[in-house]
Amino acid sequence: PRWADLILGGWQTNGIWRMSDGRPLTFMLSDGGQPLPTYGPQRPNIVGTPQRNHGSDWVDNYFVDPNVFQRPAPFTLGDAPRATGAVRSPSHFTSDLSVGKQFHIREEMNFEFRVEARNAFNHPVFGTPDTQVGDDTFGTINSTSVGPRELQLGFKFNF
Repeated sequence: PRWADLILGGWQTNGIWRMSDGRPLTFMLSDGGQPLPTYGPQRPNIVGTPQRNHGSDWVDNYFVDPNVFQRPAPFTLGDAPRATGAVRSPSHFTSDLSVGKQFHIREEMNFEFRVEARNAFNHPVFGTPDTQVGDDTFGTINSTSVGPRELQLGFKFNF
């Protein structure tokens, strides 16, 4: 029936789903270490296997054992690679969704209604943990890169 089509028919949905695995982390000494010519900031030594904490406190304690990263002896290079894939930044998943419908008034006139949601499921996207060995905040995540859910209504009259 016409009334059912007016209410239920012709809806359109759109979505953008973003999923990303974490990026490899780069570790440096918080004070730059012993300055070496043409080398830049000094990297730490890795004396074990770095592992990510999967417990409930992972935002405040990202690494299982932060003592795996240690300061190298003076005037020596740390053995940490430039970037390590053994532990990565947090992965993330976000979705932007929209629902809309056009209502035809006459052949040359229609009315469009839309609801759009950015970060529709309100998933936080956590930043990279502090990787400056020796910082008080080493291994903690202090930022998020996507804000809360945002809704937007749109109305358009075409003639």
